[in-house]
Amino acid sequence: MKKTIALILAMLMAFSLVACGGGNDDGGSQEKPAKIIMGSSVDYAPFEFNILENGEKKPVGIDVFLGEQIAKDMGVELEVVDMSFDNLMTLMAQGNCDMVIAAMEYKAERAANADCSDPYYTDLPPVIVTKKGNEGQYKSLADFAGKTVGAQMATTKADVVTEDMPGANPKLMSSVIDLMNELVYDKCDAVVLDGAVANKYLEINKDLAAVAIDMGEAAEPFRVWVAKGDPKGLLPEINKTIAQVTSDGTMESWIEQANELSKDAIA
Repeated sequence: MKKTIALILAMLMAFSLVACGGGNDDGGSQEKPAKIIMGSSVDYAPFEFNILENGEKKPVGIDVFLGEQIAKDMGVELEVVDMSFDNLMTLMAQGNCDMVIAAMEYKAERAANADCSDPYYTDLPPVIVTKKGNEGQYKSLADFAGKTVGAQMATTKADVVTEDMPGANPKLMSSVIDLMNELVYDKCDAVVLDGAVANKYLEINKDLAAVAIDMGEAAEPFRVWVAKGDPKGLLPEINKTIAQVTSDGTMESWIEQANELSKDAIA
């Protein structure tokens, strides 16, 4: 009898230990992390880009400011990790970052593999950028047949090139900076960009021009992405921050700040 009672007690203790370490049902069993890691592709002014501060690269931009505010509201530090855009979701699923903020719209294939926040920014329609003097030859997307057109890999702009420009030769690259260099040095005929990003390049390089083709309505809003199922329970806090900054004028001030800083963007 004593052996039986001892065995039962041991089993009960084992089950108790499993319950204490197996989740956050009581809302406080998990230790709060010291920092949150934001994955992004830091080559996309005015959303995420580098400037020099005290001789070192510093990531800034609308998305970075949002990430910093999310971390502040959570009471943790933010670490921004620069990753290739087309690998961001995979790397997040592998645990290399806690959230992705990278001017990333909703797409069904993304939603099948990750969860997203409420919208935080709606961009202008996409813009096709080419060398000045060439813009007049393009009256419709069909006029890009036989032309080499660039876009960032795994983006909706890549979808425009591959799906909406019949006969075009897609040049898909991870870095927007590299894409624009390809255009500048005549290694491609045009590049499709988000509206705000295109405007930044058109401002700083007077040898470029926008193609006067209507690309439709405003783009799908940008969202913050987390691993499928939100295993770390980040979305409620992220959405709370988004609701605040999009209603109190903070987002507008970030946009102004990022536009000003983008003049000093470095590769």
